[in-house]
Amino acid sequence: MTFWVKSKPGFSHLPNALSALRAVLGCILPYFIFRHEPQAHQLASWIYGFAAFTDQWDGLLARKMGVVSDTGKYVDPLADKVLILGPLSAFAALGYYSFWWVVPVFAREIIITFCRTGWLLEGKAIGAEKLGKFKMGLQIAAVSFSLIYQMVSDYHENAILRHVMFFFVVAAVIMTIVSGITFMISNHKLCLTPFFAKYTSAMGVGLFPGPAGTWGSLLAIPLIILCSVHPAVYAGSFVIIFCAGWWGVRRLGLKEHEDPSYVVVDETCGMMLALAGLPLGWMSLGLGFLLFRFFDILKPFPLRRLEKIHGFWGIMLDDLGAGIYSWLILKLILG
Repeated sequence: MTFWVKSKPGFSHLPNALSALRAVLGCILPYFIFRHEPQAHQLASWIYGFAAFTDQWDGLLARKMGVVSDTGKYVDPLADKVLILGPLSAFAALGYYSFWWVVPVFAREIIITFCRTGWLLEGKAIGAEKLGKFKMGLQIAAVSFSLIYQMVSDYHENAILRHVMFFFVVAAVIMTIVSGITFMISNHKLCLTPFFAKYTSAMGVGLFPGPAGTWGSLLAIPLIILCSVHPAVYAGSFVIIFCAGWWGVRRLGLKEHEDPSYVVVDETCGMMLALAGLPLGWMSLGLGFLLFRFFDILKPFPLRRLEKIHGFWGIMLDDLGAGIYSWLILKLILG
């Protein structure tokens, strides 16, 4: 302990560096999981074991060195999410379990991360709660048994191990949902501030310097790719974003016909509508983005009139109309 205290000036960023490393390892794990060589699966297990170990190591170092920071409170749980979501998604894609077991985990982690980011920007860093740590333990167990099952299956099928793996997946999903609900209930007051309403209506990216509408449209692209796994996921995500935008804009108390540039939830929803149900690829995504921005800026009839409607609907409807125009042209081109 004396060593770490004396070394504090030179190693103060080590805990956050370990968290960042854990996130990087979570990103590369699917590559080894998808490979068909037993050696790759064994390497994936070693990588995951080391990454999971850093989850305890970085926090211990931060406390011993006295360098617990707001950045660490944000980066540490974010790295945990990447480490879990990457392997879980890979195993779901391989058919080890239905992707529907992964959807609630993705939804919970995206929503919590979005809220944490807004709170951090407001100067209110919220660390992981005890129930969240327990949830993380079950998620680590679910991924660990999935890796073990994959290694064993390289040589022979083991039904008992498959059942154990599935048990921990179900337990992790249930605890993920429960911990998410309790986390939001515990911190619900942080969602009631004027800044958080602004942050929500801006989808975070609308607060960036530069063309806010472009940022909001670009944000929709990774959301579209992520939600395209199933029409129900796509539609549900659209409804959630739409309702979050309605809630945020309503709390802003805007004057009549006021449409602040930072409000980009309308662009995000419009882009999602523009590519709904269409085959995704570099061409469709790129062309969809260009068409949507064209119609959003030009505002052909009746979009200009829709924009003049008071409040949230005036902000939203012209962009949804631009999304419909874009969808029709893309449908003609892509078939």
